[in-house]
Amino acid sequence: MTEAAAALGVTNHVIRRLVKTGVLPADQVVRGAPYQIRSADLTAATVKSSAARKGRPCRDSDASTLPMLTDT
Repeated sequence: MTEAAAALGVTNHVIRRLVKTGVLPADQVVRGAPYQIRSADLTAATVKSSAARKGRPCRDSDASTLPMLTDT
């Protein structure tokens, strides 16, 4: 999983999400074992586009909110 994340330039969390949603094929020999991901599957257009897609921010930015730490 770490090697797949490095190859796509994403985090392990993104790889887990792609595996969970079925976008990235992966096999486990037994439950709890590391996923086996084929390098050829990492080059698929659907995997690359899904990995590059960014989600929405966790929080909305509010112009009236003051930052906790300032640069000054």
